[in-house]
Amino acid sequence: SAQAAALADNSSPYRTHQRGQDCVLDPSPPEFSKGNGMKRPASESGAAAAKRARSLVTPCAKPPATVGLNAVKRPSLGSGLSDGVALANGVVLPIVGFGTYKLKKGEAAAPVVAALRAGYRMIDTAQVYENEADVGAALRSAGLRREEVFIQTKVWRSSHGYDRTLKACHQSLRKLGVPYLDLYIIHWPGCKTGWPLKKGTTCPMDWTPAMRDEGTWRAMEELYEQGKVRAIGVSNYSIRHLKQLFKTCRVRPMVNQVEFHPRNVQTQLLNFCKTNGIVLQGYASLGSGDAQQAENFFAMPPVKAAASAHGVTPAQVLLRWALEKGVHVLPKSVRKERLAENGNVFSFSLSAAEVKAIDDLHTGTRLTWKGLDPDTVE
Repeated sequence: SAQAAALADNSSPYRTHQRGQDCVLDPSPPEFSKGNGMKRPASESGAAAAKRARSLVTPCAKPPATVGLNAVKRPSLGSGLSDGVALANGVVLPIVGFGTYKLKKGEAAAPVVAALRAGYRMIDTAQVYENEADVGAALRSAGLRREEVFIQTKVWRSSHGYDRTLKACHQSLRKLGVPYLDLYIIHWPGCKTGWPLKKGTTCPMDWTPAMRDEGTWRAMEELYEQGKVRAIGVSNYSIRHLKQLFKTCRVRPMVNQVEFHPRNVQTQLLNFCKTNGIVLQGYASLGSGDAQQAENFFAMPPVKAAASAHGVTPAQVLLRWALEKGVHVLPKSVRKERLAENGNVFSFSLSAAEVKAIDDLHTGTRLTWKGLDPDTVE
């Protein structure tokens, strides 16, 4: 409907969703609305607040490790879809996962089942994708035990704040039908602003930049400590955002998921993350349909040359290039042959010269979030 379309976020890569977590009015229930971002309402006692928080984050036994994963020192050393790199806390994150962005609600289960049957052991979803229930259904349809698949999801920007983040995680667990997450990520460092909101308003309405670290991240740490998530991370964070978080956090982020491709080779951010024990996970590795003038990465001369030299496809070269750089990847396809192709990036390596030739394509161009640099978010 026109009303539903108006609610879609036109400033992010999720504008195609007709029902969205971005909002005109605060989407949370009354008890999680304005005034509840970093602290509980003044009328709520400390004991009552603690009780309510516990009801959202029920303590559980330490989640089991994902079975069947092999740890390697860096992405380029992987030999299959079951290989991963150990995060700062020892949890093994698969090098290559399956992305579900733009797989619509009600249509995502079949592609996820196909990915699992093709050998993928990590699935990436998000609150705003609205396909978490499909991912859970796919896990059950594939006949795999919970501990055989690494599941990561993300809390959306309209859910920033301590209580809202706890609530969002609770909802994601329910939709996925699982008792814990392997990785929980803050999707964006800022809140929703701009169309279709009224000028000068934000969602959440009580947003302040301090809420990101003092509210949202505090909830992430609590979820981690309670055993509801095995690892916590961020997405689209700049070096400045990370340094700011380091000042107050008890647990540092273990992953930073960012746009990473030949036109946006984020070398400084990658080096900073490596130095600080944070794994960089790249999205839009093969390009993005979000860009108004999407570029064909497959036609780039250095990519084509490497593909010809190694007898592989340009898509495989692009994914392998990221692995050579030390970046994890999340390719997506609904075609079985492409699923297999994207997962077969371990049988060849790129030379230093081939990697540099692709590096040199860097222009700093961002293809997602309408070209917005996340570092401009206060």
